[in-house]
Amino acid sequence: MRRTYLNMVLSIIATFFVNSILFGQNGTITGKVKYGKEALQAASVSLADKTTLTDQSGSFSISAKPGNYTITITHTGYKKIEQVIKVNNGDIKNFDFEMIPNDQLDEVVLVGSHSIEQRTNLNTPVPIDVFSEKKLVQTGQLGLIQMLNYLVPSFNAGRQDLNEPVTLRGLDPDHVLILVNENRYHNSAFLNNGTPKFSLGRGSVSNDLNSIPFSAIESAEILRDGASAQYGSDAIAGVINIRLKESTGKTTIQSHIGQYYAGDGLKVSLGFNRGFMLKKNGFLNFSADFRYQAPTTRAGEYLATVYKNYPAGSNALDSARIKAEDDAIIKSRGINKKEFSKYNGISQLISSGILINGAYPTGKHSEFFLTGSVNYRENHQAASYRF
Repeated sequence: MRRTYLNMVLSIIATFFVNSILFGQNGTITGKVKYGKEALQAASVSLADKTTLTDQSGSFSISAKPGNYTITITHTGYKKIEQVIKVNNGDIKNFDFEMIPNDQLDEVVLVGSHSIEQRTNLNTPVPIDVFSEKKLVQTGQLGLIQMLNYLVPSFNAGRQDLNEPVTLRGLDPDHVLILVNENRYHNSAFLNNGTPKFSLGRGSVSNDLNSIPFSAIESAEILRDGASAQYGSDAIAGVINIRLKESTGKTTIQSHIGQYYAGDGLKVSLGFNRGFMLKKNGFLNFSADFRYQAPTTRAGEYLATVYKNYPAGSNALDSARIKAEDDAIIKSRGINKKEFSKYNGISQLISSGILINGAYPTGKHSEFFLTGSVNYRENHQAASYRF
């Protein structure tokens, strides 16, 4: 009898102990975070009071006590995901999360680094602004220079006349390093001698972002801080990296037309882009652009005489007669008197260009890449009249 009673007590204690172990056993949540076919590394996954980051394949694993939770997934440049899940005793549940890009948030990336340490987008050494093709188009401007001028606070550009040098943080144009697909892009073969006097960056070698066909641009990345330690003295002000399109199998056509309320400054642009796949591994992307810009002027009408002078000591009647004779000569020659006060606006521009961007892998750690461009530009800058 005593042995039966003792066995019953031990059985109750063992059952209670086993149930306590099972009740206290954690469940595991695993999954993968991606955007389309791209795995998103360093995405933040939070569950209860625990947070982890996804690995290079976009995978994660996190454990928690049994119960109902809200899992939160965030990644720079993408919309936050929140989903209610239930964690059971000892269960392993797997989820796949598809993230959606957030156009309201500028993605932060790293253009280049000598460090071999893997860094997340939130702890890069210096901030980088990334402007997608969509954001650039929304500015309503034709050329890349004016698009960035409307988007980047530290970006300054010269007026749209013979040349348009760009600067960052108020430094000279030759202190801004321009990259295309992370490779150095050549400067213009033009030394800015300060003509006209209001030209930006006098005494420096100019750069020309508008020579890159806009239809070929996937995004523009701007390093806010200087990077002379990595790139040299031409990156004291910062770095601008233009990332070219690598898409295949689709055709894109862009067009734009507009003018000012004053009736001048007509602007017309047309862009074409098409990508081709090379043996399922490589790609070849072709772009072509055409841009036309009519001149503008906001100067008033020239009121003085052109062909006749007022004699010394002339009275009001003589001045009126001479002015009428001068106006008659101007009219007979078909000259608009505003021509004598031009130009203080933008100049006439005709520009066209093509760009080819391609790559093909030649091994596990090597590839052959090609970037070639041809650009033609014709500027018409009106000269001032000399009397």
